[in-house]
Amino acid sequence: MPLPRKQHLGLLTVLIAVAGLCACSPEPAYRSIQGATMGTYYRIQYKSTDQCSSSQGRIDTLLAAFNQSLSTYEEGSEISIFNNRLDLDFRPVSGRFGGVLEAATTVWEQSSGAFDVTVGPLVNLWGFGPVDTAAFPSNADQTAAFAAVGMQNLQIQREPLSETTGGTVSESFRVRKNIPTLYLDFSALAKGLGVDEVAESLQKQGCNDFMVDIGGEVRTKGQSPKSRPWRIGIEAPDSTRRGIVQRVLQLTDKSVATSGDYRNFRTVDGVRVDHVIDPRSGKPANNSVVSVTVVHEQAMWADAYATALMVLGADAGTQMAEKLGLAVLVITKTSDDRFVERYTPAMLPFFVEFPE
Repeated sequence: MPLPRKQHLGLLTVLIAVAGLCACSPEPAYRSIQGATMGTYYRIQYKSTDQCSSSQGRIDTLLAAFNQSLSTYEEGSEISIFNNRLDLDFRPVSGRFGGVLEAATTVWEQSSGAFDVTVGPLVNLWGFGPVDTAAFPSNADQTAAFAAVGMQNLQIQREPLSETTGGTVSESFRVRKNIPTLYLDFSALAKGLGVDEVAESLQKQGCNDFMVDIGGEVRTKGQSPKSRPWRIGIEAPDSTRRGIVQRVLQLTDKSVATSGDYRNFRTVDGVRVDHVIDPRSGKPANNSVVSVTVVHEQAMWADAYATALMVLGADAGTQMAEKLGLAVLVITKTSDDRFVERYTPAMLPFFVEFPE
């Protein structure tokens, strides 16, 4: 599948997998698979054993099915079909689709609307969707797009769990729009979910030591080739210092995601427009936060929370993170171009010095 001109799903993250922090090579027992997906790269390192093995074909097949469900860049995907419907009837959706919506609803409620997957019309309007737009949107266009946004315009029904003939338990969801123009965009958490699905696939194959990285969203399990926790570098949020590491994290059985505004932006009519849209105002988020990093058990949740906190800003975002017990690093930029770190107590155990 050819790559689109910009990212398929998700935010431009600022994570560098630990292998990029040193010149060392993995031990022979560790294998590496890499390829392209969602408009970015994927890279997997895992310890190969008699029980644990994988292949690029298997990973590519999994990710292709993922895109066919949740990518707005695929015309025939499940989400594109849903977005193009104008009826207001309940429609069955896949477990993946329904599960993402349930998670998104939770973060929407926790963030008082700062996180909202119905923000798609605004994402498209400001030029960060499948189609490029060169002009600054008019007030009328902004008003029209904003009117179509809001998780309250969506209803989700979870059907009771049932056992299939194969003995596995399945669940089903039905979803309806309350307004015909509702448009979903899972960019803020789908790439993280893709990481989780690849990681869970590896676990089912008996893999106990691995790292999955899709465009900077990372999930780890077990130990790295150095027989210690995986070390992940957080890049300094400065477009003039690409590749410079701000912090190093050590992770075992954890995921990490970063949202930042210093790479994925556009200049429209001489005005800088950042890709993080505030669904409460209908405009790009306007605060001093330049990056947010979240550590969580699952990459999908880390991905979603990083976006929500980016929109909320340093004070409100930190308050939300502390209330939920999240491990978070927030980097802000001062008026004199200095970078200042703020982090929650839960983040401290993950900080390390640079690798030997």
